Amino acid sequence: MTVALDDTTEDLSNNKNEERYLVPGLVRGLAVLQAFNQEASEMTISEIAEILNVNRSSAFRLIYTLEASGYLRKASAKTYALDSKVMELGFNSLSKLSLTDLATPIMKELRDQTQVAAHLSVLEGTHIIFIHNVQAIGAFTSTLQVGTRWPAHATVIGQYLLSSLPENEVRQRYSKFQDWKSFSERTPKNLKELLARLDLVREQKFMVSWGHFNHDMAACAAPIFKQSKQEMVAVLSVSCPLSTYDENVFKDEIANLVTASANKISKFIY
Repeated sequence: MTVALDDTTEDLSNNKNEERYLVPGLVRGLAVLQAFNQEASEMTISEIAEILNVNRSSAFRLIYTLEASGYLRKASAKTYALDSKVMELGFNSLSKLSLTDLATPIMKELRDQTQVAAHLSVLEGTHIIFIHNVQAIGAFTSTLQVGTRWPAHATVIGQYLLSSLPENEVRQRYSKFQDWKSFSERTPKNLKELLARLDLVREQKFMVSWGHFNHDMAACAAPIFKQSKQEMVAVLSVSCPLSTYDENVFKDEIANLVTASANKISKFIY
């Protein structure tokens, strides 16, 4: 019995990439669902057939099956669109996961791409609090721990999170705030400067701190949004010593990776 199991395992391992294990109809059906996006939210049979590189008859059978199963619906006399059952495929499981559960694999991927530490932060009062960290690869070890708190007004992470609030709420949170500690020339020194800074922040897809909070550290932050309301729920960031990257590389390549990762996480937050 042991030999038979070992032989089967070895056979599967040797042939795991062989196409004979694929189910072509299922592959094409999934390709139909993936063809729909923001630019192509509705498509005709002919358009779907062209994307899949199949004839119209094959496309019709795929569409008919998906419609009967509840994954596609008739949007008009000639077009089809995704039905709500598609959302249920992911939502039923994703809704049971926490933000950190959803973000962790993407944060690890970002860490592997950049070789630096990745962090997840939320707003609490006038502070940011780190709720999850993925340690860097290599000699540098981030000292940030889950639960670490930083002043929101002085950090790019905090400024992002504050920018998502209505102005009256920001004023209320800072109505009795006195600790306007300055860390660099970019640190707002009062409420008026903070509000002006937040106006600029709202227009940014990402923000970089090049030694502006911790003088020997670089950080890049990008917002994470909830899909249902497009409200900011957290900020993804990376950090490393200034010597890790050239400043231009950090503000270009690393910033783009952080932004792309934040967008990936946002897609799973409903």
